[in-house]
Amino acid sequence: MHQSYLEMKKQFHTLLLLFISSLMLSQQKIHTVLAKETLYGLSKKYNVSIDDLKKVNPQLNNRTLQIGEILTIPDEKATSKANEYSNSNAITNIQNSDDAQNINYFFITIEPKQTLYGLSKKYHTSIKTIQSLNPNMSKEGPKIGEVLKIPKNSSSENSNTYSHVYSENKHDKENSNINDSNSKEEINVKDKRESDLANDTKLQNSKNENFENQNNQEIDDLNKKQSDENVQIPVAKNQTENIANYELKKDGINVVLFLPLHTGESSINAERRIATQFYSGAKTALDSLSNKGKKIHVRIFDTSNDNKFREIIDTYDFSNTNLIIGPLFKSNLLTIADKIKKIPIISPFSSSDDLDEHGNLILYNTKDQILVEKLTDEILKKYSGEKMYILYDEEHFKTAEFLQSLIKDKKSNAEVVLTKNADDIKSDQNLVTDEYNKIYAILISTQNSIITKYLDSITKLESNQIQPISLFYSPLFDNKKYEEKLLNFGLLYLDTNYVNEFGFNEQKMINLYKKKYCNFPDKYAITGFDVTYDILSRVDEKGNLSNSMMKAESKQVSNKYSFRKINKNGAWVNQEARIIQLLK
Repeated sequence: MHQSYLEMKKQFHTLLLLFISSLMLSQQKIHTVLAKETLYGLSKKYNVSIDDLKKVNPQLNNRTLQIGEILTIPDEKATSKANEYSNSNAITNIQNSDDAQNINYFFITIEPKQTLYGLSKKYHTSIKTIQSLNPNMSKEGPKIGEVLKIPKNSSSENSNTYSHVYSENKHDKENSNINDSNSKEEINVKDKRESDLANDTKLQNSKNENFENQNNQEIDDLNKKQSDENVQIPVAKNQTENIANYELKKDGINVVLFLPLHTGESSINAERRIATQFYSGAKTALDSLSNKGKKIHVRIFDTSNDNKFREIIDTYDFSNTNLIIGPLFKSNLLTIADKIKKIPIISPFSSSDDLDEHGNLILYNTKDQILVEKLTDEILKKYSGEKMYILYDEEHFKTAEFLQSLIKDKKSNAEVVLTKNADDIKSDQNLVTDEYNKIYAILISTQNSIITKYLDSITKLESNQIQPISLFYSPLFDNKKYEEKLLNFGLLYLDTNYVNEFGFNEQKMINLYKKKYCNFPDKYAITGFDVTYDILSRVDEKGNLSNSMMKAESKQVSNKYSFRKINKNGAWVNQEARIIQLLK
């Protein structure tokens, strides 16, 4: 049978590209990346272009160099000759001719180290689709220089979905059961505190870029751990069957995770850093729960592109999803909460009042209202008629008013003074005994300038004259200038991010994290662990959340959690916080 002109052109094209590839692969060198080396430096050292380095090391198209990485260096002369051929009109004309005659697909030429999985991810299509369009391709995968058809409705951008199944027997059992022991909650003696500020400093001093690369590589590798059938994610319901969801509904807990990962971008911005840190903590929790026998199916969506995020919400079939963790930021949370009404949606950070009316939202960040209620109960345990000063900033005026009203409701004779001026806080002298009456000095502010004035003011007094109390923790409490005085006073404050590094559960989580990432977990990583571990510990084997499980109290690494409805049909809010008192 005579071959068509088009088939002959394709064969010629393939042979030509094989010849080009053989030129580029001949006499290649190997280079191990050292500290501080760059692609630019290597291109100058070996007299090859950065583009040629990326052609034979395609992983460098999506990330930077990693220390210890082994690179292939193309031979200078062969590369020059290959470029001469690749720029010829013959290839360009064949490509354009094929493209013009086939409106449903386009052609690509296989480069070194490309795989079917990688192509399906890069062009946002399925392995089966590529195989059906290229029936002559080897079952072992495409060969270097081979020309493949790719459907034109696919995208050359990085996929914004990832998938993985967590199940038992995948990890070393000795690392399981992080939260098995029930450590007693207490009003703390002054342990050596590693504050969030210290944690952030440690993170900044670590190799941040390597951490980002490791984390992003893990996310990219999630799909590889599933079968080919589970890799395909539909863009819209009417385009293709969602085989992955069909598999997920058989058993286990189905979780969707929304994170602004900014995949495919080389720069590291604030959103991406928060997301990758959060994911690293969540991954540690998922591994631990997996070791304990929980089977969890996780689907990750990149929410950094608003248009794609809305497209996901409109087109993805959430019918088999048991839980949604994220998005991390309020605007996206409101978007998804308005669209999806029946699936529990976990908010790790946002707890503002405009989220309260969504009955399926679970707010993990303890609201100021709840903190005030807990603080009021704690203050009144030992209250015996002392005068109270509440120092506040403009942002927390309503919170200060709420605290004043709660105290007055329970102790109608209490004298409670609201002030924005720290100098107003003074101990009253008893005119009969000449002794000073003890006062309560309550701080409701997160502004360092006001906190400093508060601390400067109260530390002029003696310990028998004042009881300092704060609604929030501040790193300034650990400042050497104030530390001794605050210990003598017995400063009392609430904290939702306290990590006791000497606690059994805390040490276990931190050690697991450091073993995996070679870093101390920062506050976002710890939140990722706490939120993921806690909510997945509350669901039953079918992925359901009962009211009794929501109300049960649990203690994680940085906070305690139990939930109540903010109103009859409103969101679930965390009603816990650690109450900490500094004592010698």
